[in-house]
Amino acid sequence: MAEQIRQAPVKLSAVQDVDPFINPGLTTIDFSATAATRPAGMVGLLAVLEWQSRQKAGPPLALIPPPSQAVLDCWQASGLTDALQEFCHWPAAAAPTVPANVPLTPLARCCHFRDESDIDRLSVAIEDNFIASLPRYAGLSADCCGMFGELTANTVYHADNGGGFALAQYCEYAAGPAIELAIADSGIGVRNSLAKNPDFAGIDSDCAAILLAITEGVTSVGDKYRGLGLAYVAANVRRQRDRRLTIRSGKGIITLSGAGLIRAENTPVAYPGTAVSVIIPL
Repeated sequence: MAEQIRQAPVKLSAVQDVDPFINPGLTTIDFSATAATRPAGMVGLLAVLEWQSRQKAGPPLALIPPPSQAVLDCWQASGLTDALQEFCHWPAAAAPTVPANVPLTPLARCCHFRDESDIDRLSVAIEDNFIASLPRYAGLSADCCGMFGELTANTVYHADNGGGFALAQYCEYAAGPAIELAIADSGIGVRNSLAKNPDFAGIDSDCAAILLAITEGVTSVGDKYRGLGLAYVAANVRRQRDRRLTIRSGKGIITLSGAGLIRAENTPVAYPGTAVSVIIPL
């Protein structure tokens, strides 16, 4: 089989940036042009790589790392370098070092979570890291832990994939500091999950399914006391105009802020699973 190399974008910031890697024949990812990454792009990539690993047998993907030490340091601090090694061969010459000064503070480092015990461990880490590293923003701990817990639990219970990938961190961006929560999986997607409930079996688009899923009481299990997860996160975002929620599943993407629905769009490439990010500017 011919080698198939894909060039990663300059910015691996949003889940849309991983589209070039949704290719079952991929053999190498080239990050030599990548200068910036954000949590949604990181966990979105990991979920796609998990999907790739199920499409074909063979050796791990080859990885050409970024030449920038600053980017490598951020990858190491966030946990991405460790997480990538589940699916990629990390070149010995580019073995990550312990980062010195990086513009981010991990709250829950990038990882593969699989069950409730993992969710509990990550939630405790977020609380502890707020106290130890971000006492100035400790008032946001409850919001962040609540949203993070709901999103990771949604993945465990509804993705039918044995878990997903998560990252929560504070970062000092050029536009200002922000806390970002990002969760992604390579599971069945929102539309297929809701279709388990006969009431929602006729949904005709991924966007429609996502918009329905952020409505309180809507769930795949038909229990009026369930269906609170995504609705809880959406309600939390709506309370603050500057917060932003993005959900991608299949060919649908919706973006919501405290000011209301920003956009609902259909994409030509189907994302294999569901990816969610919450941005809290500070």
